[in-house]
Amino acid sequence: MTVTILALLAAVLVPSLAAARLRSRVVVAHSDLRQITLALDMYASEHKGRLPPTRQACGTSILYQLPVELAVKRYLPRSPDAQKRSYSEDIFDRGQTYRYRAPGAVWQNGQLMDFPDTPWRPRAGIWVPDDLPQCRSTTGSFYYARRREPRSPVTFAVWSVGPDPQSSRFPRWEDGSLDQTRFPLQRSWWFTQEGPRDGLIVHFRTAGGLTHMSP
Repeated sequence: MTVTILALLAAVLVPSLAAARLRSRVVVAHSDLRQITLALDMYASEHKGRLPPTRQACGTSILYQLPVELAVKRYLPRSPDAQKRSYSEDIFDRGQTYRYRAPGAVWQNGQLMDFPDTPWRPRAGIWVPDDLPQCRSTTGSFYYARRREPRSPVTFAVWSVGPDPQSSRFPRWEDGSLDQTRFPLQRSWWFTQEGPRDGLIVHFRTAGGLTHMSP
């Protein structure tokens, strides 16, 4: 009888404890993302409103890692390894930082590229849903901060990959690898307390200066 009671208690308590632990980790992720946003604000205030470049590197783990410029200015710690990035480790993705992207200059494969007047040169872009800031729309546009294109409605986004970095909800290329081209502003990929136990945890800044975040 005692064993049966203990088994029933475990069946009730274990899921509750797991859910509480997940909620606490989501809170930590939101707190970390706020600190990164503050670091970006301080960087921009020292650089006449300019933000650090986005990191891109084909087929590597450096994609969208936090910019090393934030560590150079000591707003965030420097990476403990040889990668050129600042370091705020994603609580859900050990060894990787929270992600960052902003339209404009890009570090691509080890080279800084910042050519806003030439559409054929690489440029960091961000996909923005048509119904920003609700972000429920699956239609939208890419913005690259080129001089002859409309101003991006979003100045930057930072995010955590969430409880399951390889979530089946995320889009994929034909080879099965994650397709992060349109990350992170589409709401259907976000983590919510009421929805599936996976999804991105997102903070973003609009051109009007308002900061929005996923639930």
